[in-house]
Amino acid sequence: MDLRGDGAGRDGVGLRRWMALAALLFLILAIGAPAARAGTGVASPSVTSPAAAGLVVVDGPDLSLGGHLELLEDKGRNLTLADVMSGPAADRFTPATRDTPGFARTHSAYWARVTLDNPTDGTLNRLLVFAYPYYRGLDLYVFSPTGAPVEQRHVAEGAQARGTDIPHRYPVFTLSLPPGRTVLYMRVEHYFASFALYLRTSDAQGLVDRRDILLHGLTFGVLIIAAAYQFALVVMAGVEVGVTLLFYALITLAYIYGQLGYPWEHLPADFASHYYREVVGTLPVAVGQIFAVQFLDLRRRQPWIARLLLLSTGLLVLDTPLHYLEPAIGSGIAQALALLGSILTLTAAVRDLRRSVNARFFLLGFLPIVGVAVVWSLRAGGALPAAIWTEAALYAPNAIGVVLLTFGVAYRIGKEREERERALEASEAALRRANDELEDRVRTRTAELSDSLEKLKRSQDALVQAEKLASLGQLVAGVAHEINTPIGVTLTTASHVSERVTAIDHLVRDGRLRRSDLTDFMGELAESSRLMLSNIGRAASLIQSFKQVSADQSSEERRRVELCAYMEEVVSSLGPTLRRGGHTAEIICPCPVELETYPGLLAQVLTNFVSNSILHAYEPGVRGHITITARRLGPGDFPGEGYAGGAQIVYQDDGRGIPAAILPRIFDPFFTTRRGAGGTGLGLNIVYNLVTHRLKGTVTAASEAGAGTRFTLILPDLRGREGQGEVPEAAGQDRPHTPDTLVAARMPR
Repeated sequence: MDLRGDGAGRDGVGLRRWMALAALLFLILAIGAPAARAGTGVASPSVTSPAAAGLVVVDGPDLSLGGHLELLEDKGRNLTLADVMSGPAADRFTPATRDTPGFARTHSAYWARVTLDNPTDGTLNRLLVFAYPYYRGLDLYVFSPTGAPVEQRHVAEGAQARGTDIPHRYPVFTLSLPPGRTVLYMRVEHYFASFALYLRTSDAQGLVDRRDILLHGLTFGVLIIAAAYQFALVVMAGVEVGVTLLFYALITLAYIYGQLGYPWEHLPADFASHYYREVVGTLPVAVGQIFAVQFLDLRRRQPWIARLLLLSTGLLVLDTPLHYLEPAIGSGIAQALALLGSILTLTAAVRDLRRSVNARFFLLGFLPIVGVAVVWSLRAGGALPAAIWTEAALYAPNAIGVVLLTFGVAYRIGKEREERERALEASEAALRRANDELEDRVRTRTAELSDSLEKLKRSQDALVQAEKLASLGQLVAGVAHEINTPIGVTLTTASHVSERVTAIDHLVRDGRLRRSDLTDFMGELAESSRLMLSNIGRAASLIQSFKQVSADQSSEERRRVELCAYMEEVVSSLGPTLRRGGHTAEIICPCPVELETYPGLLAQVLTNFVSNSILHAYEPGVRGHITITARRLGPGDFPGEGYAGGAQIVYQDDGRGIPAAILPRIFDPFFTTRRGAGGTGLGLNIVYNLVTHRLKGTVTAASEAGAGTRFTLILPDLRGREGQGEVPEAAGQDRPHTPDTLVAARMPR
């Protein structure tokens, strides 16, 4: 939507008026130096000096000497005291026409002389005060009424000591004036040279100092309170513009502190001159321009003015070295950039005056600061005197401006807070509506997911049951294969014995039986009996192992077992599966390990480990070796609390190992790397659940590529926790029952 219309036209007219006013201000400041040069307070050589020029009668406690000085410009800065006391230069002194002579921006040095007349018969003690804090060089020469030199003083910028008689923010010298006339010669060198010169008694100077301390303290107090208030706003709100204004308030405080000359009173002389150039110079202007960009939101509302202001700020920073190399040029550039920044800032504020409350607050706070810049320029140019009212105009408006800007920032923070609260309320209302809609959708989805979860559970139970039946069927097939050989040998031997018995019977009936036939028959019968007993015994042993393992796998009976022997039985039952792939398994037990646990669940865990290794650890045709190591853990070695001890079982294969990327996921349900090769992803998850929940132990896995996989089981002795008197179940009871979860024989990772 276009918002320009008539309002935009009125803004355009107002903008042109404001630009004209800014141009007028620029012209005033631009001609300030020439005007000051024309009215520096130095009379033209053609003008006849008044009779009292250069002579001051010391008849009061507080005298202004500026209007009584005779002045000489030293353009080459090479005149000596001898040159200005005699010769052509001595004749070029001209009397001052103003109380505070000033010389604007200049590269020249200026000489001044004045004669002080003591009309009394005694010595008068006075203080000679130069009411300007900063000089590049200041020399004072005192001559007695007889014309003899009495003393010489020198003040230089950057010197280790200032050279004044008393510590003060201004150069202050003590004078002892004997009866008669005392002549003073003074040489001043500064790019803003001025002679704000006073002759005072100690009491009069003390009165002036107390007045200044009162006014300055009031200003500093206002600035400190504003800075503290701004700091509180920054802590509570944390807005960027508040931080900048806080920094600007502190810089303004430092600026006024330096502008009033207090560094000369409180700091070393060489540091005080740097303080003036760096802090009192360009820093407040640069920070003020950055604050204007932030407070008026110029990056968004008036980006071209924002870019110009930031460019001006950068040039001010780059101009800082010129204050050391060429102070007059550096100060002139800084003043021009400050003027440009003021015009741009005021232009931006006026353009937004009708639409933005921030712009109104900014104008209220910025106009006093602009007034300070104007007074500073006119005073530095000599157009305004270095009087108390011009000095107050250099710092008091700054404090007022900072306070008004602080109020503006506080108002802005308050408005932004109100807007955020309204936005938050609207967001909360929208969130409540969204929550209501989401709850309805969640209830619908929950019902759907409950149905899906129930179907999934039924499918999972069916899958586990199918895996269980497949595992038992595979176990039966393996055992049947093992029993087939001894049973076949026994059947063959029995058939042979039957045939021999029939043959002997025919021989007996026919009466053809010989002793040798009977002897051979008895030998064969004995050998056959031995062979049949051996194979039947082997079959009986296999059947007994199968009976024990199958009973354990189909029941959850807790009993005490000797782990090594029991694991031998489990591995024996898995013999056909191992031999089919050419693999071997070894049980290692340094000593017997007895443990009360659920052996059926343990058999399921070991069966799953073996099947897992066969399926995943070895490539087809690769023969592997599996070791299962068991050792006893005493009460002190077992990590669990309240158990009488336990056992550690380490299962290790020498296969290809598990990649590190998937090792943390091997116990997750339905995670498998052989989905298309018979893997279901339930094997190790069921192992984990059996070990941690039913066997009350822990299981961990470690593997390296090409170095095999190692599973470590820590199982507690369930004989009874210490101090609880748990009675173990009787050993040898065969009460088979169905477990909640049965580990399938070939369950993959």
